[in-house]
Amino acid sequence: MKQFLTGALALVMAAATIAPAVAQDAAGLWRPDMTSDYEVTMCGKDDAQLCIRVVALRDAMDTKKNRPYLNTTIVDKAKPVGKNRWKGPMHLFGQSGDATITLRGENDLMVKVCAYIVVCREYPMKRVE
Repeated sequence: MKQFLTGALALVMAAATIAPAVAQDAAGLWRPDMTSDYEVTMCGKDDAQLCIRVVALRDAMDTKKNRPYLNTTIVDKAKPVGKNRWKGPMHLFGQSGDATITLRGENDLMVKVCAYIVVCREYPMKRVE
């Protein structure tokens, strides 16, 4: 029994050290389509929160209206709400809402933004770097 408990404790300790590394996988450059790029970083206390910044605008997104958002943080310190999932306010291109960011796979990130609780839009993103 003692060997079982020691083994179980070792597994729990290993999982605890792996969990932060898994969450870190969200960091990088992400693209919802060919018209814009977003930098995702781990930020805040102990790098447990998530931040998103607009880093590139192209074609239809590169407009006078959108340029002020270039190099600005649109999600600032979204809080973890589960494994590979964060929630926080989003301010994007003149619109505000509550964002839920979910890392669904190594190269698959979903950003869901809801305004007034009932109007929601999803932005699937693919990893660029």
